[in-house]
Amino acid sequence: MIFDSLNNFMQYEKLAPAAWEKISKFLAGCTGETAAGRYEIDGDRIYASVQGYETHEPDPDKLEIHRKYVDIQLLLAGKESILCRPVAGLKETVSYDDGKDIAFYRAAEGNSVTVTLEPGNFAVFFPEEGHMPGLVCADAGRSVVKVVVKIAVTEF
Repeated sequence: MIFDSLNNFMQYEKLAPAAWEKISKFLAGCTGETAAGRYEIDGDRIYASVQGYETHEPDPDKLEIHRKYVDIQLLLAGKESILCRPVAGLKETVSYDDGKDIAFYRAAEGNSVTVTLEPGNFAVFFPEEGHMPGLVCADAGRSVVKVVVKIAVTEF
């Protein structure tokens, strides 16, 4: 997992140089008013989903992982928490769905980190890194606008 300021985004370009440049250009045009929906950046290899939703309380059975894609998560408006932890040794609650590229695990107590995502920072989750996004922050409203960029692991 990476959690950093958007000002430092291009410092991670060496992870996936061709993809990072395209993503940076896309993100530069995103605002809290960007319309919800899917945006093709480079076909199925790199795409983004802009979504608006209400943050929620944690669900211990909804720690998610992906295998085909790396997630870059960036809030355009609002504030949310994301619980993160390795899934090794955790109980799978929903089996991996290849079509949706997602599985869920039970988030056990301990060994977790919570990051607060707000405009101006971003988080990157690599395959098999458990994360539970969209969690309510006590000091913020519940409405958020978020962009999630999906990068195929083959781009790394």
